Amino acid sequence: MKLTWTAVFLIALVGTAFAETDIAIKFRARVADASSDACLASCSSENASCKRVCPTTFSTPCLSACDSQYQTCRQSCQKK
Repeated sequence: MKLTWTAVFLIALVGTAFAETDIAIKFRARVADASSDACLASCSSENASCKRVCPTTFSTPCLSACDSQYQTCRQSCQKK
């Protein structure tokens, strides 16, 4: 009987360890998602600011440059 209770106790400990690991993984994933969302929001804000300062006479190349910077920014967010 003593061996059975020891086995039950060890199985409970292992199960708890795996559950805590799963929780830690989910927490890190949520933090990473929030960080990525903040990065993407920053890229969008910078893109809007860039487009606001484009002059009317050279708007097409300026807007194109803003879009290029935006794409680079988004790609850097995905690498983090």
